[in-house]
Amino acid sequence: MTRLKNGLLTATAALVLAAPAFADDRLVMATWGGVFRATTETHIATPFEQATGADVELIDVGGGWAAKIQAQAAAGAIQWDMIDSIDAGSAAFLFANDMLEPLPEDLAERLQARSLPGAVTEFGIEEGSTGVIIACLAEVKCPTTSAEFFDVEAFPGARAIINEPGQILPFAALASGVAPEDLFPVDLDRAFDLLDQVKGEVSVWTSSGDQQQQVLRSGEVDMAIMWNGRAFDLTQKGTPLTMVWDGALLDPGYIVVLKGAPNPELAFKYLEFYATNPQAQADWASVLPYGMASAELDGLLPKAVAEALPSSHDAVRIDPAWFAAHQAEISTRWQEFLTNAN
Repeated sequence: MTRLKNGLLTATAALVLAAPAFADDRLVMATWGGVFRATTETHIATPFEQATGADVELIDVGGGWAAKIQAQAAAGAIQWDMIDSIDAGSAAFLFANDMLEPLPEDLAERLQARSLPGAVTEFGIEEGSTGVIIACLAEVKCPTTSAEFFDVEAFPGARAIINEPGQILPFAALASGVAPEDLFPVDLDRAFDLLDQVKGEVSVWTSSGDQQQQVLRSGEVDMAIMWNGRAFDLTQKGTPLTMVWDGALLDPGYIVVLKGAPNPELAFKYLEFYATNPQAQADWASVLPYGMASAELDGLLPKAVAEALPSSHDAVRIDPAWFAAHQAEISTRWQEFLTNAN
C-alpha cells in the first residue's frame, strides 16, 4: 500500500478527477519491483490516491507476465487489476487470448487526445518503453556494438543476459547480422546459434530489473544486456557504466487492465489520470528514462534525461505480433536452451 505524500495536486489532476471519490475502493497493480515500483508509487500512484481517495496496492512481480496471467486465468482467480508496464509481446499475446480488457471507446479517445501517435492501443497506454542495450562497468573493455558482445575473445569478462526471450532473441538475431528491416519474424535458429557461442561466459540470466542492477553494482559481472533505465539509474547512484546503443532494441511497454480484474472501472480511471498528467510522466521518466505516452513530455524533461530516452537513439522496435503468434514455440525453446546452458 502506498503512503500519502505531502504536496498539492496539479491543477490538471484536480480538474480531471475532482469527483466522485473512490474512498472505499482498492486498486491492485502488479509491477516490476525495486526502483520501478518506487517511481510509480511516488509519481503516479500516490497522487492518484490523493485525487480519488482510492487505495493503491503495488505488488512486486518482476516479469514473466504471460505465464503468470495464464496461470491465474486457468485457476479462475485473477489477483491483480492491472499491470504497470507490461512488455509489448506479452501484452499482444494476452490480448489475443482474451486476457486483457479492451479500452472503452470513449476512454481511448480521451487518452489519444493527450498522447503521442501510436501510444494508445486497443488494450492499454504506453508507459516504460524500454531500450534493450549493452552496459559495461566503466573500467572494463566494453563492446562497441551488439555483435562485439558475443565476441568473448576480443571482449573478455563475465556477462549477464536478461531472461526475456521476447527481447534477447531478436537482440541476438540483430547482432548476428540480420538487417533491421528483416528482423521479424525472428530467425530463431540463427539467434540461438549466436547465444550458444557466448553462454559459457554468461554468469547470470537475470530475471528482474533489480537483479540486472545488482550483478553490475556488486561486480559479479563486467557487462550485461539489460534495460536502459536500470543502467541509467545505476549511474545516478554511483556505479559508472558505459552504455552501448549500437544494435539496441526498443520494447514498448503498456499499462493494461486484466480481464476479470476485481476493479476494472477504477483501473480505467488510473489510466486517465496517468494520461492527463504529463508532469507526472516527466517526473517518472527523470528517474527511469523509458518512453512514455505524453505528447508534452519532451518539453518537460532535463536535457540529460531526454538524451537517455530510447527515442533519442536509433533502436529497432520490437514487433509484438511476432511474440504473440509464436509464444509457445519461443517459450519451449528458451527453456530448453536455459536448461542446457546451466
